[in-house]
Amino acid sequence: MNPFDFLKEKASNVGAFASNQLPDRANLFLRYMTGLGDKNLDLDESTLSSLREATFDWPKEAIQVHGPTGMEFVKPGPWSLEHRSGAVDPYGKGYGSAVDHTLGRFTTNVNPDKTFINMTDTYDMENEFEDPDLVSGKFQPFKAAKSFLSSFHNDGSNLTGASNLGRAAMYLSPFKPKPFDININVPYEGRIGNSEEY
Repeated sequence: MNPFDFLKEKASNVGAFASNQLPDRANLFLRYMTGLGDKNLDLDESTLSSLREATFDWPKEAIQVHGPTGMEFVKPGPWSLEHRSGAVDPYGKGYGSAVDHTLGRFTTNVNPDKTFINMTDTYDMENEFEDPDLVSGKFQPFKAAKSFLSSFHNDGSNLTGASNLGRAAMYLSPFKPKPFDININVPYEGRIGNSEEY
């Protein structure tokens, strides 16, 4: 390895370590904006637990039922506390910011002997909720100013304010951020500790 590559590798290791000290949503965003990607990624155990919880096979569509007296009530659809493989869409389901502000939608695969769950995603901030100009790499000062000002007039949530500041920075960025893949194995059940694999 030549000296330049050695220094570059050391700098990226230091950057990844520093990024991991941030809250997970900021960690992922910084990695996206700086090109660090999944280099030495380490998410918090509470985030991983919340992501794992989002893979439960929760109740399906509720069913309206008429009782014996003619009274109507809602009977929940079939469900189980089994983790499932497939697409996970946590929006509007009450999982909180540890899920919908980190991976958002992601895909899971439960291994046949139910010892671990594989979670995959591409972090790219491209979805129907976001302005496509956000990741265009075009310098957009007016949209940046609007996002910056809205960070002070939000719903009272620090999360929303921080998100709008991040969007303002993206509108000012002269380059298109580089999406990166996330691939994590977590134990099927029990405490995760540091047993996850990236």
